[in-house]
Parts: sequence; structure tokens; C-alpha cells
Amino acid sequence: MKASSIFALVCAGVILVLSTGCNLDDKPGLAAARSSATIASEVSETGALEQLSSWSDALYAAANNSNRQEAYLLLQRIEGLAAKKDVRSSGTPAGWHAFDLSLQAAKKAMPVQGTASLWYTEAAKLKLASDAVFRPESPLWLQYEGVLRDDVQRIRVSWQSQIEDRAMAAEAAIGIYGAHIDRLEVAALMQRDAGSIEALRDRLAYIKEIVNAADSGQVRPEAVIIALDSLNDSASALFRKPGYEGGEAAMSEALPPGMTVGQQRETSMQVAELFISAFVMGVLGYAGWRKYRGVQDKGLPFSGNKNKR
Repeated sequence: MKASSIFALVCAGVILVLSTGCNLDDKPGLAAARSSATIASEVSETGALEQLSSWSDALYAAANNSNRQEAYLLLQRIEGLAAKKDVRSSGTPAGWHAFDLSLQAAKKAMPVQGTASLWYTEAAKLKLASDAVFRPESPLWLQYEGVLRDDVQRIRVSWQSQIEDRAMAAEAAIGIYGAHIDRLEVAALMQRDAGSIEALRDRLAYIKEIVNAADSGQVRPEAVIIALDSLNDSASALFRKPGYEGGEAAMSEALPPGMTVGQQRETSMQVAELFISAFVMGVLGYAGWRKYRGVQDKGLPFSGNKNKR
């Protein structure tokens, strides 16, 4: 076999491995060994979780449009579906307890005039929580990592401003941070330990105390900035995937300032795509060079037009 043919086969193999994410399964018969009953059960559970997520999305849309009648009907459907045992096999007991509380809060607030913002918030919580159990590998609530970083920056800018009421402005920004924690809490409890949320809330409460103390001269103003850094650390711990000594947890610690795990993943994918593209271009260039050398070795003039006489 010619060297060029061997090289082409090797290149094809490398490209195939790269395109499949190097997922070499050493147990190809494992999936076939699973019983049909187990597969059917998983399909049923996935279908129920998908329906729960779909109804929660519709509830959020109805709340956004202030459609009380449709929203209340969807709440009843969600309540019935969420009570099923196969649905609750995903998530955590603490997460489902918080889910039930949010559901009841929305039902209680909905008939009362002037509470649209309240049940809209509860609808957002249910949407994020349903998505977390339906898509546990890439849930929407993880996008709040960047949101909370922006909130911290807003608190920092408010505190470092030269306005007279900078403490009041910082407290308003702290309130926004707290509202965002409230919104993601149910979803986070579906996938994280309750202690992570409590630690984040404790840090936020401490920030508020430090702002008031610094404003009254009891502590130095720099203490607020130090406390904000600790708040960022607590938030980062919440968004890391639990149970990993390396991998995602270590990656989070090594991220440049201001970059989230999601942004780092996107950058890594772009680098991989560039590598594959460069590799393919190299293969094509080598093939063209081999063709050119073959023509030259035969002593024939090289031309891109074979029909030219």
C-alpha cells in the first residue's frame, strides 16, 4: 500500500475520532443487555418530565401575558403531573418541597388583584425547576452565574460611586441580587445541596451589614469590596457540578476573572472546531501536493484543466 494511502486512512480515522468526541465505548453490548421494561420505564419518565417542562414554559408565557385563566389551568395540570412518583424520581426531596411551596404560592396569589408580579415570579421559578429535572446536564438556571456576576459588579459600582446616598444605591443592588437568588433557588435545590444556597444567602446578608457598617464609619470602606469577592466565591461554588475534585470544579477555579464556566466551554468548543478545520485543510493541502509531485515525477506539465490541448 502506498504511503499516501496509509496517511489518508490515518487522517480519516483521526477525524472520525475527533468528530465523535473520542467516545470509544469498551462495552458495546451493555445497552443491548438492558431489559425492555427498563427502557420503557425510562421513556415514560422522560416523556412526563418533558410534559412538565412544556407546561411550565406555557405557564410562564401565560403569566407574562397576565392570562390568569390559562395560567390557573396550567397550574392544576402541573400540580397533578408533579405529584407522580416517576416524575419525582428525578431531582431531590428538598427541590420538590420547594417546588410544591412555589406552586401553592402561585395558586394563592393568582385570584387576588394586584399580585401579578408575585405569581409571575413563582411561574419563573417553576419553569427553571422543571427545566432542571428535564435537562439536568444543561439546565437554564446555570445561566444565572453570569447574571449574579453582573449584580456583584452593580453593587461594587454603586458603593464606589461618589454620590451621597451610595449606601442606599448599594442596598438596592443587593436587593436585585437577592431577587435573582429567589428565582433560581428551586431549580438549584433540584441539583445542589441546600447548604450551597444557604451559604450564598448568608454572604449576601453579610454584605448588607458591611455596607451599613462602612457607611456609618464602623469599618473601613474597603471591607465592602473584600466581602463582594467572598460573595463571588460562594456563587461560583453553587454553580460548580458537585462531586468533582478536578474537571469542572478545578476549571472554575482556573477561569480568568469575569469568565463563567459556560463561556469557557464555548471557547473550548471554538478552539476544537478551529483545530479540526486546520487539520482537514492540512490533509487537503497534502493531497494536492502529492498530486502535483506525481505529475512532476512523470515529466508532464501541471495544469488544472485536463481538457486543454
